[in-house]
Amino acid sequence: MMLSAQSILDFPVPQATHVVTARDAILYALSVGYGTDGPDENLLNYVYERDLVTAPTLANIVAHPGPWMQQTGVDWARLVHSEHRLMIHRPVPLDVPLISRSRVLSVVDRGVEKGTFVSFERMIATVDGDEPIATILQTNACRGDGGCGSAGSAPEPLSKVPDREPDFEFNVDIPRNAALLYRLNGDLNPLHVDPRAADSSGFNRPILHGLCSFGYAGYAIIAAIDPGMATGLSAIAARFSAPIFPGETINLQMWRNNAEIRFRGIVASRGVTILDNGMARLS
Repeated sequence: MMLSAQSILDFPVPQATHVVTARDAILYALSVGYGTDGPDENLLNYVYERDLVTAPTLANIVAHPGPWMQQTGVDWARLVHSEHRLMIHRPVPLDVPLISRSRVLSVVDRGVEKGTFVSFERMIATVDGDEPIATILQTNACRGDGGCGSAGSAPEPLSKVPDREPDFEFNVDIPRNAALLYRLNGDLNPLHVDPRAADSSGFNRPILHGLCSFGYAGYAIIAAIDPGMATGLSAIAARFSAPIFPGETINLQMWRNNAEIRFRGIVASRGVTILDNGMARLS
C-alpha cells in the first residue's frame, strides 16, 4: 500500500508512561554536559541526589512513545530529526507517574527528491491530576518519502537569528563517547553508534543524537548567562541544520533581549552551522 500523508496524519501515536528516578535525571544531565569536568559546586545539584535539580531539557526524554514512525511505513533508515521545540511548564518531578499524549500535526511534502517533513506534538502531564509538565513540538525529515502528499497545518517557522555580531559566545566540547552515553536515555537508534547503520543512512560515520546537541545547547545557554547555574529555562527551540559528530566543539553564539535568547551552534572546524534559528526563554 502506497504511503500517504493522510495515513501518517491519522496514525494513533501510542501513549507512554514514565516514572523519572534520580538516576534517570543524573544520567541525562551527565549526557548533555553537566559535570563533564568533574564535581563543580555550581553543577552538583544536577548530578548528585542530594538536593537534586532536574536539567531543563530533561523533559525531551520523558514518557517517549518510542520509534512509532517505523509503523507508519516511512523509510526509517533515512529519517532524521529536523526541528525541536520544548515548552517547559514546570520542572520534571521525580518519582511521580507521568504520561504523554501525542498527535501528528502536519505532513509537508517537498517533492520526490526532497522528502517530507512530519510534525507532531507530545504533551507530558502527571497521571494523577493531569498537571502539565511540558509540551514538545518535533519535526522529522523523512528524506526517502517525498511524493506522499501534504496534510494538516504546519507550525510557524522559527525566526532567523539577528544579523549582527553575537552578544555572547560559549564553546562546548562534545566528548567522543557522547552518543554512547546519551543512548542510555532510551534512544537506541544504531545510526548514532554503528558505522554500518550510519553508512546505510548516508553518513560516513555515526552522528550525534540531535537531542543530545540540543541538551548541550540548553546547558551552555545557562552556563554562559549565569555561571552559578541558578537560572532556568521556560522554553527552548532550534532547527537541526547539519549533523554533528562526537568529539567536535560547538561554538554557541547568542543574542540576548531581556529574558529571550536567540542562538545558533557552529562547528568551526568544518565551517558548518549545526543548530540554527534557536530561541530560548529564561525563567
